Amino acid sequence: MPTILALNVTPCEKIYGDEIMLAELQHLQTLISRLTEQLQTKQLENQQLQEQLAASTSSPEDEQARQALLQQLEFLQNQHNQNEQDKLDLANRHAELELAHEQLHNDHHALIQQQSNTEQRINTLEQEKLRLENESLQYVETQSQLEVERDALVRKNDFAKQKVEAIIHRLSMLGQTASDSSH
Repeated sequence: MPTILALNVTPCEKIYGDEIMLAELQHLQTLISRLTEQLQTKQLENQQLQEQLAASTSSPEDEQARQALLQQLEFLQNQHNQNEQDKLDLANRHAELELAHEQLHNDHHALIQQQSNTEQRINTLEQEKLRLENESLQYVETQSQLEVERDALVRKNDFAKQKVEAIIHRLSMLGQTASDSSH
């Protein structure tokens, strides 16, 4: 019987499935035990019938009893064969369930490991996020400082331009005054 493994189940569902499978295994073991007991009982009955058959004399009544015993023996042999087949089927089912149980157990451990790895990745990503947020705040702060410095330098530059223009204006005034006086 094929075993269907659910890949998207929670660990709790896996444990519940394991418990169900364990209960089914125990039930199958009980059935195998009962069938073994029945088989032993039928074998004893069969042996007793064969002993009775060997001990009986050949009178017509004995022949009828012998025929009845033979029919009973055939019935018991058929029942024995059926019990053997049932026992074999149950043993096969038991083996399949044990394999499925082992696979579920392995899958359960793999899921736990995967969950652990995922949690580690989440922690790493959260740390990286915090680092990037801190860097971003530092960049914003640095940008603000640079903007303040730029504004101060622009004012200083404007002030220097005004001074240079004033000096040029004075020099040109002096140059005009000197040219007016030399004429």
